[in-house]
Amino acid sequence: MNYELEIAFDFKNSKEYFVRYEPIELTDSEKIPEKLKNKKLYVFEKVKPKAKNIGTFLLEFLNLDFSNALHLNYFLVHYFLVNFIASKKNYLDFEYYKSINLTSEIIDNPKIILTEDEFIDYAEGTKLLYFSFIDSAQFVFRNIAEKIYFKTLFESSTEEDSDYESLKILKDNETYESILDNISENFKDIKMNFDLDAFFLGSNANKSKDNIRYYYSSNDFTCLLFICMKEFMNYKNSFRIVKCKNCNHYFIPKTAHTTLYCDNIFKDGLTCKEFADKVSSSRTYANDPICKKYRNRYKNLSKQASISNNPEVLALYERYKVDGAKMLDRYKHNKITAERFENWISSMKIGK
Repeated sequence: MNYELEIAFDFKNSKEYFVRYEPIELTDSEKIPEKLKNKKLYVFEKVKPKAKNIGTFLLEFLNLDFSNALHLNYFLVHYFLVNFIASKKNYLDFEYYKSINLTSEIIDNPKIILTEDEFIDYAEGTKLLYFSFIDSAQFVFRNIAEKIYFKTLFESSTEEDSDYESLKILKDNETYESILDNISENFKDIKMNFDLDAFFLGSNANKSKDNIRYYYSSNDFTCLLFICMKEFMNYKNSFRIVKCKNCNHYFIPKTAHTTLYCDNIFKDGLTCKEFADKVSSSRTYANDPICKKYRNRYKNLSKQASISNNPEVLALYERYKVDGAKMLDRYKHNKITAERFENWISSMKIGK
């Protein structure tokens, strides 16, 4: 039996469909051999594809917390274990097959059916043997995601931003395409398939063949992670992978606008985005000396403009109103330092 993982993308509707295999407890007593009646048995069954937000699989891996045993076990069992077992091709050594009469049909197309003890042994074995491999894979894909995001940040930054120069250096190093091309040799176990009826077999998913022309399959989940990155490259103006500046989780903004904070709940029922806005709004004229200086300079320029016929004064006041609002917003959202903002305020005066 083929236990490949499969993924299809519907970029028009911002959805993806994933096919994986999940261990299901065998409860039909007629299918349980007499010798194993007192044991739990698990069979890996194909999970029907359901529409998920685009990037769900990739983000699940990027945000995988290796220190959280529950999260790590879930990922290993649902995206790695079945392919590891299938690669051994020793199905007939399982207790289940040793307890039944083998037919040619079973021998030619056996399923992965494990006792609870066998399941635990395989799960623990994969965790010990492949922890460093999965950890390294996460490092590679996080590195790619951050490089791409740095380039996105540079495109939306200005010379006034505190991190402009560092972003410029990163931008000049590599292109999105070259970043992926440099590692493509490591991800060759990928097949492109066009039989969408087979992919969606038994699923009630609302699919559209106009939006989905093909799907990918592989025995290696890292190859599908790579193809996610590759496919996103074709839609990089619409889909961006961002690292939340507050909680450090990776996410894909619902819009193509520059977004630094995700919509996950962070504290006191507030999302990271709401929490950041609350913190930035606390920088008021009353409690922040730089904001107070900005406001005082605004008042002084307004007064000078109202009593002066000097065109330079009027021009400076108009410039301060427009550029000052932008600089204040950048300061409140930590895009420029207090020193840079204060120096800009001080520079906004008529030269003698």
